[in-house]
Amino acid sequence: MRNTLIITLLLALFASCSNQSRLYVGDGRLYIDGTTVGEIAPYTTANIRTTDKVERVNDNTIKLTRTFEALADIDSVRLTIDIRHSRPCHRAIIPSVCYDGNHWGRGKEPKGYATDGICHTYSYRRTPIPGATYSESEKYSVAVWSELPASESEAFSCSILPDSLATTHTLILPEEERPFTYIDKNRYGAPHTIKLAMQKGDRKQLQAYIHITEKQEGADPIGPFIDQAWAMADKKYAKVIPAEKVWEYGVRYAKESLWAEEREYKGFSIGLLPNGQGGWKQRPFVKYEIGWCGQNSSYINSLLVDYLRGGNIESKEKALAAIDTWTAPATLRPNGFYTISYDDILAGRTTAVSDACNLGTAAYNFFEASVLLQQCEDSLRAARTKEVALAICDFVKARQDSTGVYGKGWNEAGECLYRDGTVGAFMIAPMLSAYNVTSDKSYLASATDAYDYYYDEFLKNGYTTAGALDTWCVDKESSMPLLRASLLFFDATGDSTYISKAERISNYLSTWMWHYTADYDGNTDMEVYGYNTFGATSVSVQHHHLDVYALLWVGEWLRLAELTGRSIWREKALAVWTNGCQLISDGTLEINGLVRPVGSQNEAFFNCRWGFGGTPGRSRINNWLVAWPGAFRLETLRKLSDWGVLDE
Repeated sequence: MRNTLIITLLLALFASCSNQSRLYVGDGRLYIDGTTVGEIAPYTTANIRTTDKVERVNDNTIKLTRTFEALADIDSVRLTIDIRHSRPCHRAIIPSVCYDGNHWGRGKEPKGYATDGICHTYSYRRTPIPGATYSESEKYSVAVWSELPASESEAFSCSILPDSLATTHTLILPEEERPFTYIDKNRYGAPHTIKLAMQKGDRKQLQAYIHITEKQEGADPIGPFIDQAWAMADKKYAKVIPAEKVWEYGVRYAKESLWAEEREYKGFSIGLLPNGQGGWKQRPFVKYEIGWCGQNSSYINSLLVDYLRGGNIESKEKALAAIDTWTAPATLRPNGFYTISYDDILAGRTTAVSDACNLGTAAYNFFEASVLLQQCEDSLRAARTKEVALAICDFVKARQDSTGVYGKGWNEAGECLYRDGTVGAFMIAPMLSAYNVTSDKSYLASATDAYDYYYDEFLKNGYTTAGALDTWCVDKESSMPLLRASLLFFDATGDSTYISKAERISNYLSTWMWHYTADYDGNTDMEVYGYNTFGATSVSVQHHHLDVYALLWVGEWLRLAELTGRSIWREKALAVWTNGCQLISDGTLEINGLVRPVGSQNEAFFNCRWGFGGTPGRSRINNWLVAWPGAFRLETLRKLSDWGVLDE
């Protein structure tokens, strides 16, 4: 039916003076400085009349409001806005969901953009910016997103579909997920559809923000969109306990709930699970890990700092016992192989595999621990801890590929089992630490070669991979070590290009971070317990749920704000911190019928149809009280000189 385009007076005047303009609309086409970049496709469903209202937000952003009016009774209708980027595109993204079709990796997450001719559509709830889609052609970047729905009946979906000539960005009402719903890791369910009926005279609306920029040489193409989306975000920061309480509760959780002793092992458990009797138990399998989920090396340092801050003897004793466990001769093979899981040692296994994430975390924290141990006047343990850290670096450095890549995992014979993924970047920071403590330039050369390889790969792909060790896909965790390494290289060299690189990586990380507070039905536990999604991050394209992993780079974003003078990084750091400090138990918090131990927090928040499998009433807050969130909060605090910045 007829499509009417109404352009506000301001925009019409702006378009008439196109030599002064950036983005404008004329006859349904989208122009940048007089060059056609795309079009607003007309809606042609029978018995529906549409009216489009276009308003200017700024030079590169417009708001399109499409009103759909039923001209007759309609039993079921699908309302859409299609924005076509009318050029061949080399990049097409749905943030947190699909990066260039998700073809990297071995996971079985949704691949490509369509199945059997049906375009993949996703609820806005899966996206960190409501319904966001993004494409890049040779000269232009185009992003489309919408407003947060005011009610469940206004929930919508999005899709992106590239072909050889153009890329179509679509917003869809009512909410749907087709041709399937991705419900769990590598698992699919039936499509989710809602029947929308309209009676004659009924009206519905969809809004689309359209942001188009001309790419600038050397600049990050996605950066202007990321900045604009943040500027427009409704920044509802969660209210959380003061940093001093976060420290207190975190230390208590480590000592009171995670502490474990089993034969020669003294250290920290990977986390707690319900015991089936109304209480909690330490997980009885895959129990003791140096990094990743277990974070023994980080907890050791935090307890040493707790002793140095306030003289708590128990903290010191547990930290020393744990460092003795994790630097014992049994952890290290003659060839330098370090065992990252103490379960393997207790079981006497000789088939262990150690990964770059755990090895990098261990070495990085052990270098820090050696300094803290010296402050505790324990020079023998300090020397042993530094020795183990250097052995890990030597082991990985000796097996570094000529391209600079480290690898993902090694067996006890010292063989690199797989090189794939950005996850090897976890070894860059400890290599720089090794250089700092030894002045051996081979460590600096190794770190430089690795950084150049991984950063160039990121620059080429536009994403990083395989840091989340239970997946093998595009993810966010693998880019954190690149961000950290960028700032460490800046400190080592004074080269400001590393700051620009840190910002580029941070823009990518921002594509995983929730820019809004999602609204849920009042009966769901998200609402009951007041959980705020703002500042949370999704895990990977293979795992569609929220967690608090971004706590690990709060310090880096605060530092980036200082180095660049851009407040956006401080705002984002505080969003991450406040999100990540929600629902920390004070010892009385009851969720899902279980009172949680002091300092504990669950790992996952299910923001979409993830993990439900069509089961109504399932909790959106899980009961896996894993070790790492508390470790990351303590690590952030122990590296900040002023905790007050987090309490503002």
